[in-house]
Amino acid sequence: MRVSKHHLGIGFEVWNAQQSWFWFVENTNRNGMIGAAATESDAIAEAHSSIEEISNSYAHAGWECQLGKLARYLACFSDPTA
Repeated sequence: MRVSKHHLGIGFEVWNAQQSWFWFVENTNRNGMIGAAATESDAIAEAHSSIEEISNSYAHAGWECQLGKLARYLACFSDPTA
């Protein structure tokens, strides 16, 4: 049986089959991530870790984009003769 959960606003599922636990993290920018673990708690912990990586990459990309916009804005005010 699959169990749906959420962590940091991102959904994931855990389920067991053939003495292993599996997890799947929904990722709208990619096809998602899947993994296997020995226990349900390990599967949940690994899913949480993957979600935190996704969240950190989104935040990092956002800051890079904003800094690029700021640099372009500031370049408009720089004196080309200086």
